[in-house]
Amino acid sequence: MLEALKRLQPAAEVEAVQTLWARGRRPQRECDRALTGTARQWLRRLPPRRRPLRLCMAHPRVANRIAWCWNDPDLSRQVLEDLLHDRRGGRRGFAPGIVRELQRLREFNDLQRMELHEETLLQALGRVIGLV
Repeated sequence: MLEALKRLQPAAEVEAVQTLWARGRRPQRECDRALTGTARQWLRRLPPRRRPLRLCMAHPRVANRIAWCWNDPDLSRQVLEDLLHDRRGGRRGFAPGIVRELQRLREFNDLQRMELHEETLLQALGRVIGLV
């Protein structure tokens, strides 16, 4: 009897987690199953080595979200950080290849944003003497 209860408990826990997860997520829409035009344009603008192709094939909903946020530096940084770090708990996480794509995308995003901002004299001085 005890063995039967032990076998049932993990299945019940998994089902409870899946139910909570489904409640916290908005209902799936048609556009969640394929890349939007915005996401396709965003993908074409990225350098070939930075394009998250695995992510786009496996999780078009996530790629669409990143594409929509890409023009806002702070928002895109936050979205990428949220995808790479589980703050809510209980997430399965992405496959290792997709995680690497997200990491490369985050690095590119950070570098791209740094190059867009001109460095002030004080920032340059701080960088030269090692304060930054």
